[in-house]
Amino acid sequence: VAPWNQTYAVHSTSNTHHHGNSTGTEEESSVSGLVIGAILSVIADITIAVALSIQKLAHTRNEDEEGNPKKHFIKVPLWWIGMLMNIFGELGNLLAYGFAPASLVAPVGCVGVFANEIIAVVFLKEPFRKQDVVGLVGVIIGVILIIFGVPESGEALDAHRLMSIDPPEYYANPRAYVYLIFLLLLIAFFIGYLEPRYAKRFLAVWLVLCSMISSITVIASRGWSSLLTQVPDDCFSGLEHCFHGEVHHACS
Repeated sequence: VAPWNQTYAVHSTSNTHHHGNSTGTEEESSVSGLVIGAILSVIADITIAVALSIQKLAHTRNEDEEGNPKKHFIKVPLWWIGMLMNIFGELGNLLAYGFAPASLVAPVGCVGVFANEIIAVVFLKEPFRKQDVVGLVGVIIGVILIIFGVPESGEALDAHRLMSIDPPEYYANPRAYVYLIFLLLLIAFFIGYLEPRYAKRFLAVWLVLCSMISSITVIASRGWSSLLTQVPDDCFSGLEHCFHGEVHHACS
């Protein structure tokens, strides 16, 4: 009995030590993922800010003395440079969602607002108004509220959890359908009723409309990027994974 007990104790200690190492590795991987996601988001948003300023410059140079466009903007090469940079920036943001949660990537995206303000004042010679100061302060307050107000979640968004039906956790959850239907009706109301009547007088109509649409694109980007970054571990590691008490082979 004694040898068996000793052997059991050795294995228990070994397993505990292995579990501790595994937990430490997972925590280090999580932290490194957050850092990578934040860096990607900062680079992407600065790129987008530069791209938008380049497009603004293209429109300005394309105006005649009366303020009318000399030719269609799609025929201006500088405008296309800005568009390509914008696309690469958005792809960087899309990839950032695969490493860090949306509650981190979205606030970090406000770096682009500050970069855009600096570029507009320094390079485009636009005035720095009191309203801009108020807006930047509001951005800072909003970022702080988001960071401290969003609940923390350490769950990995894998394919099985996102598409889970029993229990319905994310995409199959009835709340997701209720939100989607309500949002589509609200977007239709904005486009069909509010936009033709009030958009030219109130910029908030466009801002709210874009925010509603982006609430879906952010969720979709977060899910897609999470799945994309997990492909190497899920499909090429050769390891089996356990979901909801069932063992799944690699890439299944």
